[in-house]
Amino acid sequence: YRGGRFSEGATRGDGSRGEDITSNLRTIRALPLVVEGAVPPAFEVRGEVYMPRPEFERLNAERAATGEQLYMNPRNTAAGSVRQLDPSMTASRRLALLAYQLGWVEGGATPAESQWGALEWLRASGFPTSPHARRFDTVEEVEAFCAEWAQRRDSLEYDIDGVVVKVDE
Repeated sequence: YRGGRFSEGATRGDGSRGEDITSNLRTIRALPLVVEGAVPPAFEVRGEVYMPRPEFERLNAERAATGEQLYMNPRNTAAGSVRQLDPSMTASRRLALLAYQLGWVEGGATPAESQWGALEWLRASGFPTSPHARRFDTVEEVEAFCAEWAQRRDSLEYDIDGVVVKVDE
């Protein structure tokens, strides 16, 4: 984002260089193209583009009806969708997004001093974040949360590998 406007987006690639997918990201309705209010001059938002299971099922039903090969899973289908050469193809896939981290901020003037503060700032700025994110004070609370989600993971509309735990300090 530059001047509060979405300017470019990329895959994570090899960790230091990714593919430019700016045009395709612009088709994702959940991605704010303009961020209002007090924003840094330029900043990076990291997130995960995903395909909700109902959309995956709809897409595969369409493919089955036309005799096309079915996609294997929603995660790989979402990853391939943002790498399409034709943004209208990406737009037809009804992808979703969860922002999970504020990356670099130009000049170092970050709007948040902690990971939790960054999530709150992202939410307040219009970025979709996980409604299940929680902040805990003890390791025992974290362990209980992880155990709960090990049982509930299939209730989400998207696939997960597990719970991500981040530490503020």
